[in-house]
Amino acid sequence: MRRALRAAVALCALVATAAQAEPQLRLTHEPRPRHLRMRPRATAAATGTTTAARAVPPVPAAPPQLAQLPPGDHVAELAGVRDVREPVSFSLTLGYQVDGARPSGKASLDAPVQPGRDYSALRSYGFGELFLSTRGVVLDSLSAYFALRFDATRDDTYRAPDGTQTRVAPPISTWFERNTFEVRTGWAELKDFLPRRFGLRKVRLRAGNQYIYGPWVLHLDGVLVAYEGDVVTATAYAGGRHSDYTTALADERFAAAGASVKLDLRRLAGIPVALTGETLSIGSYVDGQPGSTHRQLELDWQPRRDVTVFGQVRTLDDKVANERLQLRARYRQVTNLVVDVMRRFDDDWRWDPTLVSAGGDDPMAARRYLDLGPVLPQLITSLRAGTLIAENVDLLARTTIASDLTKDGVAKNSFSAAYVELGGALEVRLRRTIAVGASWLSRRSDRERPDPIVDERLVAQPLAPSARTGEDRFTEVGARVRMSLGARRFSTSVEIYGRRTTLTDAYVDPTNPIDLTDVRGGGRFTVDAWIGSRLRLFVAYDLSSAIQNSPEITSYKSLRLAMTGVY
Repeated sequence: MRRALRAAVALCALVATAAQAEPQLRLTHEPRPRHLRMRPRATAAATGTTTAARAVPPVPAAPPQLAQLPPGDHVAELAGVRDVREPVSFSLTLGYQVDGARPSGKASLDAPVQPGRDYSALRSYGFGELFLSTRGVVLDSLSAYFALRFDATRDDTYRAPDGTQTRVAPPISTWFERNTFEVRTGWAELKDFLPRRFGLRKVRLRAGNQYIYGPWVLHLDGVLVAYEGDVVTATAYAGGRHSDYTTALADERFAAAGASVKLDLRRLAGIPVALTGETLSIGSYVDGQPGSTHRQLELDWQPRRDVTVFGQVRTLDDKVANERLQLRARYRQVTNLVVDVMRRFDDDWRWDPTLVSAGGDDPMAARRYLDLGPVLPQLITSLRAGTLIAENVDLLARTTIASDLTKDGVAKNSFSAAYVELGGALEVRLRRTIAVGASWLSRRSDRERPDPIVDERLVAQPLAPSARTGEDRFTEVGARVRMSLGARRFSTSVEIYGRRTTLTDAYVDPTNPIDLTDVRGGGRFTVDAWIGSRLRLFVAYDLSSAIQNSPEITSYKSLRLAMTGVY
């Protein structure tokens, strides 16, 4: 009886299960997991802290100094960056360079040129640079900086059959042609050596061979006193001008003195304007050389965080010589725009404040260094824009328009001709370590055009005026591939370029047309490798194509090897 009852119950359960075979997807109650439990709070005794101690967060310990960090804690890219708190630091570079110009065997356009007699087909020389700085070595407030350079080369000479010797020119013209050792910069500075009363703690004194950035970048052997406050910054300097261009004119010494004052109205009255006034006087030690006085006024206005307007006026002997207006704007941190307008007057210097014409001098007379002719008024307007796309594409575009403001009846100059210039650059980072770039630049000049020579083509023609000489237009393109494994690790690059220049026709003879187009190109390969964090190896190889105006030479080559140690 019991067995029959159990069988009946099992049969009913099986039938009920079959009736509910279809799944029920609707949620009829909220699930409540019963297997999860909160971990009990640790007691104060178990953790070893009190309730009062837990209420105040612990103060983190001060980070150790850079010099105390173990080598493993340094970031790889910053491992070789020196600590500015070290008392002594220096950088020594030793290098060797080889320049060459292989002869082609063709005749030159002018007089015959022979390698070994007129120029060297190969030249090698060594060079070195030393940068040394000290801080608080003798006195806590004393710092010093020295930049030295030396060149070691051999002066090639040619001995003629009659016994006379003449110098042989190098294959590639350089600024030095002999063994040299010079101190480019060397100064000592005292800072924070005066009492704090009246703000004298902000006064610094620098003496030695130094650069002054004012109305002109002046290389000075003298003394500079500066006060660097929050609202007012003032400097005063005096000394002799250091000769940079050639030692042959070392006896032409000039004395220089100047001062500058900057007033920052942002900190004084909350006005986003900064005013700067500067003056510079240059006088010659030699009788007959004219002196000059230069003054400059600057205004820096920043109406918004990403917009800056900069204006500048410079005078020469109290006559307006140069005016400049610049607008800098930024959009969303990745797009920059710069508009620059500069007007140059005929009272400006040529390219050096010491090259000024005294009253009654001939402005066309050849002067020292370069003969660029008289200064003529000119207006130059440029527009530059750059942006970053998708964080790996850099774009740059620029255009420049130059206008010749020479008055009617005044002889024009080749260096002040009007022109229109367009250019741009693109760089794409394919991966984190590889970047590919390209650039393009083109200029078209507006120069005087000569009349065709018809009846007097067999007669010697007068020398063409300066405004008729120079390039008519040119176009240059370049490409670069760069690979970098990180700062102070390893990087290499390959660059190629090409340039096509068309010169103006100084004389036009319909019966004898002349091709005035010049095409040339070249490339460069560099390797920059760091061994550890203190030793750097650098290799550069330059190669150019043949030049149409020098058919006697196939190409120019240059190999440069350098090793730098940093401490």
